[in-house]
Amino acid sequence: MNTVKEVKREEKWFETHHLKGDLKSHTVKGGLNTIAGQGISFVINISSTAIMARLLSPEDYGLVAMVTAITGFVTIFKDLGLSSAIIQKEQIDNKQVSSIFWINVGISLLIALLVALLAPFLVYLYDESRLLNITLAFSSSILIAGFSLQHNALMKRQMKFKELSVIQIGSTAMSLLGGIILAYYGFGYWAIVISTILNPVLSTVALWAVCDWRPGLIFKAKEINSFLKFGAGIAGFDLINYFSRNLDNVLIGKYVGSGPLGLYTKAYQLLMLPITQLRDPLNAVALPALSTLQSETEKFRGFYKRYVFTLSFFSMPMVTYLAIYSEELVLIVLGEQWIEAAFIFKLLAISSFIQPVASTRGIVLISSGRTKKYFIWGLVNALFVVSGFIVGVQWGVPGVAISYAVVNYLLLVPSLYFCFHDSPVSVSNFFGEILYPALFSIISGAVILSLKYYFSSLPVILSFSLGLAIGGALYIAPWYLTKRSRSKLDQLADLKTMMKNKIFRKK
Repeated sequence: MNTVKEVKREEKWFETHHLKGDLKSHTVKGGLNTIAGQGISFVINISSTAIMARLLSPEDYGLVAMVTAITGFVTIFKDLGLSSAIIQKEQIDNKQVSSIFWINVGISLLIALLVALLAPFLVYLYDESRLLNITLAFSSSILIAGFSLQHNALMKRQMKFKELSVIQIGSTAMSLLGGIILAYYGFGYWAIVISTILNPVLSTVALWAVCDWRPGLIFKAKEINSFLKFGAGIAGFDLINYFSRNLDNVLIGKYVGSGPLGLYTKAYQLLMLPITQLRDPLNAVALPALSTLQSETEKFRGFYKRYVFTLSFFSMPMVTYLAIYSEELVLIVLGEQWIEAAFIFKLLAISSFIQPVASTRGIVLISSGRTKKYFIWGLVNALFVVSGFIVGVQWGVPGVAISYAVVNYLLLVPSLYFCFHDSPVSVSNFFGEILYPALFSIISGAVILSLKYYFSSLPVILSFSLGLAIGGALYIAPWYLTKRSRSKLDQLADLKTMMKNKIFRKK
């Protein structure tokens, strides 16, 4: 039997009533900590990318992408959406979490074996013998990662984003350092493989050290039926979404080659790196916050509107600027051997302009418990995306990128109506919040594009920096033209004040 001390230790990870009393404060604090962590991780990632891109070739990255496009599809099953269920459910207990933990471990073991068995198939599919050992290496880390899924979910449920940020920074830094050392000593694609494997292993060890919840030797199927039902929709969505979002890598690797695939994946990673540093912390805070407000319509709507506005305010001008200066960005970060990735970067940025804010429809569905609808939307989206990739690959890498953009914009409005129907959020709420960020980003981007040619004779870094300064000024200036736009900007000022008070308040 558990002692009273052990029971109290367990219960502190399950109860969330203490968060409701000051949800806004917890949200701001969590967002601040997560964004700070993401900022540090961004510096680490961009620095390591700049170093490794000069030590490795596009073919090295292409070889790894051939494997991860397939193995990543299989590893989706290890969670089954159960982590999101732990975060979203209002009431949980140790029996439920322990049962879910053992499900995750068992599934991770089966997936690790399945990935290992897939190795000969990948060798045959791509006619590349080097993929055998790469695949076997990836399978070894899958089981270990399965041991930390519920620890991570429990910490998010408690909004312990500061601790999660420290873990993320530490595991990222150590794994990338290992990759750089291996790349420097000529290990080629193995530097990427080892670096990728180290991250989840180090993260798992750290999560167990920080989160002192320990699973009991319990498995009660009846206790987790509702969790499985909830998670099924998320797992189904993740499955088909991963397939549709990574089929581009499979098709390019199969029909175009590892070199072009390396350019494509690196352009995508370079574009998504700053986007994820912004989107992921906001999403991480929004899911538990909106889940807490799921029964309070007005508060739910108000939180969502601020959330999507904040995301669009920063992501839209950032994507616009990076697309215009993609050549300079590639030269600074990756080096001259990657310059062909700059054009691919521009094409992918068309989709990424709207993608971060459009993805918030999923947060609305998950936080309100409508995972069946989430799955249906994912299935429809996958059908269109896959069809677009199959058509687009006929024109090589540019065709794939353009087809993805076309599908994203064609489905935007219909998908919003479908996902927001019968929810506290409306389509007009969505477009009302992103209108000014989108408009001012496009206007400032057009001016920057015309001015860029006047800076063409400047050194690359100076041109890039000058463009950033002018672009930022051109984007901010229009916000002061109307009363409504100024009031929207005041929301960010309020958020800044709250964050400042959190940092400098007296204890």
